[in-house]
Amino acid sequence: NQEINALIALEVDDDEIVQRITKRGASSGRVDDMDEKIIRKRMDEYRMKTSSVFNYYREFNKTHTVKGIGTVEEIFKALCKIMNEIERRD
Repeated sequence: NQEINALIALEVDDDEIVQRITKRGASSGRVDDMDEKIIRKRMDEYRMKTSSVFNYYREFNKTHTVKGIGTVEEIFKALCKIMNEIERRD
């Protein structure tokens, strides 16, 4: 039985997510990634299934958020900072 040390969520505006997935769909040929209704339905389902888990662990100060907008390097640096803080805490 392994304890959860932290949950990290990348925060990205819904419209940005739709744009990114649609772009991916255009290059991958995945039809479901080119339909905004399907994408938004998947996002709603994801939130419905994960928000209660995230909120539960928030009560134990185990949740963190990182802005998912920026360069790969900026986002990676923010993730590393959080993971280093978690490691020092544990």
